[in-house]
Amino acid sequence: MRFAGIVCLLWLAAASSAIAGEEETPFSTLYTTDLLPQGEAELEQSAVWGNGKPGESFNAVEGRTEVEYGWSENFQLSGSALYDWASVRTHTSEAPDPNQEGLEFKGVSAEAIYRLLNSRDDDFGLALYLEPTIGPGYREIEAKVLLQKNLLDDRLVLAANAVWENEWFRALPDLTPSASSSWNKETELRLAAGAAYRFAPEWTGGLEFTAQHDFDGFLWQRNASAVTSYYAGPALHYERDGYWVTLGAQVQLPWAANLSGEPEETVNGFAAEEARYRVRLKFGFDL
Repeated sequence: MRFAGIVCLLWLAAASSAIAGEEETPFSTLYTTDLLPQGEAELEQSAVWGNGKPGESFNAVEGRTEVEYGWSENFQLSGSALYDWASVRTHTSEAPDPNQEGLEFKGVSAEAIYRLLNSRDDDFGLALYLEPTIGPGYREIEAKVLLQKNLLDDRLVLAANAVWENEWFRALPDLTPSASSSWNKETELRLAAGAAYRFAPEWTGGLEFTAQHDFDGFLWQRNASAVTSYYAGPALHYERDGYWVTLGAQVQLPWAANLSGEPEETVNGFAAEEARYRVRLKFGFDL
């Protein structure tokens, strides 16, 4: 309830100070190289609902409240609060998650995007992204290469992201200085691409595709578990002066590959530890 109250207060403050805004990314999962103008700020809220895993009743929401600031023409900074809600009821002993219920604060993060090429002035857009995250029993570092190409007088936007993400996490009861060796380590590599077309002055529709490769350990270790999964789905973006809303949905495709041969990593062509369905809602206000 405290988290919900804080988010509501932030949005009321943002709505009261909304001004004409710049064009936002029309995608729900992809980043583009379009940044805030120098000196402008924005408040953004996102929520990702995941549903469906084998052997359990799985529902989870990943929440993110973020303030972005255009430091210069080609450099954008932001800070975020991250929190998760989950409701899991296992049905079999092979279920990928334990029983759980409730809201959990995940951590805080800082995000930096530096643009090397501008899609509106150059042949294509190119930017580098870096985001560290820290929280109770959780650490993460995420790096991305962002590509963008505009066509048809900027009505058609093509985008691609290459993502590298390392996570360290451990159970809360083990949070002691002597428990440093109990950190679990995971790596995720993603390649995502999408196309979005502005079919009306305030509306843009698109399609997004993601290939996701998860494994235990770091990139140079490649320990036991290794699974590749695939997602695809539509996105719809609406934008007016001072605010915008994006809704996207993706379904996991039955093409998952169990690269390590570990039992129960894939079930009927799906990655067992990844949600079958993902729905993402994002909206923002200029500050």
